[in-house]
Amino acid sequence: MKQFQVLSLWLVSASAISAIALPTITEEVPLLDTVLHDVGAILNETRRPLSPTDPSTYWYETITHNGISPFIPNGTDWPVFRNVKTMFGAKGDGVTDDSDALQNAINAGNSFARRNTDSLGTTGQPAVVYLPKGVYVLAKPIQFFVGMILMGDPIDPPTIKAPSGFSGDFMIYAKDPHQGSTTNFYVGMKNVIIDSTDYDKDKKLTLVDWSVSQACQLANVRFNMPYESTGHTGIAMPEGGSALIMEDLYFRGGVVGISVDNQQYHFKSMTFDGCRTGISVRHMFMGHCQGCKFTLCGIGVDTSSPRDGVESLGTFIITDSSADNTGALVNTAATNGSYGSIVLENVQVDAATVSSTVTAGGNIVLKGSVKGGEAWVLGNAYSNGLVEDVFQKGTTFPTRRSPSLVDGTGSFYRLPPPTYQRYGVEQVVNVKEVPGFLVAGDGRSDDTASLQAIIDSYAGSKILFFPYGIYLLTDTLVFPPGSRVFGEAWSTISATGSKFINAGTPVPMVRVGKPGDVGVAQFSDMLFTVEDILTGCTLLEVNMAGENPGDVGFWNTHFRVGGAADSQTQEKCGPGVTTDPAQCKAAFMLAHFTASSSAYVDNMWGWTADHDLDGGGNPLTNPQYISVGRGVLIESTKPSWFIGFSSEHNTLYEVNINKAENVFIGFQQSETPYWQGGNSTARAPDPWGPVALLDSDPDFSWCSRGASNDEKEDIHCRMSIYQRISGAKDLSLYAGGFWTFFNGNEACAAGADCQADAVRIENNSSGVHYFGIGVNHVANLVVRDGEPLVTSARNKGGWYANTAAYLVDA
Repeated sequence: MKQFQVLSLWLVSASAISAIALPTITEEVPLLDTVLHDVGAILNETRRPLSPTDPSTYWYETITHNGISPFIPNGTDWPVFRNVKTMFGAKGDGVTDDSDALQNAINAGNSFARRNTDSLGTTGQPAVVYLPKGVYVLAKPIQFFVGMILMGDPIDPPTIKAPSGFSGDFMIYAKDPHQGSTTNFYVGMKNVIIDSTDYDKDKKLTLVDWSVSQACQLANVRFNMPYESTGHTGIAMPEGGSALIMEDLYFRGGVVGISVDNQQYHFKSMTFDGCRTGISVRHMFMGHCQGCKFTLCGIGVDTSSPRDGVESLGTFIITDSSADNTGALVNTAATNGSYGSIVLENVQVDAATVSSTVTAGGNIVLKGSVKGGEAWVLGNAYSNGLVEDVFQKGTTFPTRRSPSLVDGTGSFYRLPPPTYQRYGVEQVVNVKEVPGFLVAGDGRSDDTASLQAIIDSYAGSKILFFPYGIYLLTDTLVFPPGSRVFGEAWSTISATGSKFINAGTPVPMVRVGKPGDVGVAQFSDMLFTVEDILTGCTLLEVNMAGENPGDVGFWNTHFRVGGAADSQTQEKCGPGVTTDPAQCKAAFMLAHFTASSSAYVDNMWGWTADHDLDGGGNPLTNPQYISVGRGVLIESTKPSWFIGFSSEHNTLYEVNINKAENVFIGFQQSETPYWQGGNSTARAPDPWGPVALLDSDPDFSWCSRGASNDEKEDIHCRMSIYQRISGAKDLSLYAGGFWTFFNGNEACAAGADCQADAVRIENNSSGVHYFGIGVNHVANLVVRDGEPLVTSARNKGGWYANTAAYLVDA
């Protein structure tokens, strides 16, 4: 997220939430060994392999919904699931105005407060507003809030339709008005059609205001607008944001498909059909359009008129995409430096029906396709023998992709988020409804033994549905091959207890398979966290590989450490208790993808909290002084994909690609801890050093401590590495956005370097193809074997500095 400005008012809601204590676990539960001994007795049923049955009704619509919100007043009667027809009277008949019914479903609360009162913080009010099939007429806009997902029936997606008499500028305001755009987390919309074809095509109307940030999901949505419109826009972001990804979207008609005003974005699997402009970039520092199709458009992507000038643009990348019957695929402003860069790789253009592939400053600079195995670069590019005069006016470079990462067309695999719509409700198990195995999800009871029994029993034969709740674990939860997990508005798994306190022998909270396992393990709409300061806890360890891409996968699944009422770290790591991160080493690592793993990761935010989401302006909990040792460690040698990916505010590194092979990162957004750097006494590897605990840990020995070098240079060097590449090979990396905002919780001065290095490549890494690296307040974009090769001083542009390509180690 962008720098957080503490609210001036400590909301009354903070008192209401903090008054609910986090008690110790007191409920008696069966011993794990005893439960596992009786696993075979669950329902005494025969396990049948999970095979599609293609039901007519979506399983989520009819399964038992018994989620609770444990850390708000009267949380057991909080309505998580809201069916707009059966519970709120929506008709969905294409005639009746359903706007009030939908808004009432969104606003619904419990006996303490309604959702729209903003009186219960931000993380404890989960809601899935469910739309069965039908046509829902909106005569006026509807308003979303954080913590909610608008979900349609994926078997027969419902339509939300604006009539000719619609009143308003937007059909849907997805941004919660109580939060700034860069703190609009946990908002979702999927499996719906939004239709404005009955509204005057030349009047201004935007279908969705999507001014949101991380941990938001916009997937499997179709935007139907009139052809030849001069007024309709599919998505706009008038208040900005700091988002990760939108995916599997279809835009028909309209003057603009997406009007982008955001820090960064990964656009995956998008179709623009008959839009005057598919994507209009008003403001963005890093973007990647992967698997985008432009047909019958005037312009595919327009970056020619950003609101802050072309110098503020970073790199826009288009890969594995196509264009036909379109005026220009890309229209951009003229550039002669490191800003406003364009990269095309494996882009198929029908030269007979597309007049220009790239137009820059009014001149056609590229016609025709950029074939597989090649990348076309407008901007600064560093390659073997090319580290001085690096500006490219439009140069084609050879590229290579690991064969294991691509499909039969040479494109990187792209998979939609699972819905399991081909399975009936009888093939899904609610983990809170298994007879004889109590699962509470109340953030107080130990759910470890019962959950492990259920997981082991149903692996390969059932999909496991986790209703919203906080599922507390006192030991590692192991998911074997055959596991499929579906959450609800980010159902939460949380670690607690003595098992996780020893950093010398770290223990995973969730383990996916054991080394050598091959099979299926999929997770959707989940959240991993810690209930207390757990220095020896690795939140996720992935060992399993799949037979096919996506067999082992994570979609819309995130990490949060601190900053919320469901964890004691909220208070223990705030100024009311400490301002020393060494006293709040809350977790060992967020995620470890081991050498035997192969995983597909799509929309994952690893957030170590810098502020308290539930405390309003409480000075006792804001800011948060949390030190998580490591972000995401990738050591997989089998193919792995990371799409719409973010890791923020961890101590030693955000992402460490160590001895890994065959890795695709389509997008990575990261920030360093706000307490690191100048004005701070904590210097990496402290408080986790000075002796490294893992062989993969950086020791920061290249910094100048103990030498006569400048003190500021040393402290700026000893900060979290955004991306460390060590002894790795065959990497395809794209769209790195690495943003430093603070030193010692004080904002960096304009134009100042506040951190030394962003990407460090070492130990004979090879086959590294990197397109799009942007930084804010960082001196060196790329350091190779100790030598700064790409510096901000020579690459000014974008937010602070930007380069289009780094191919030195290709």
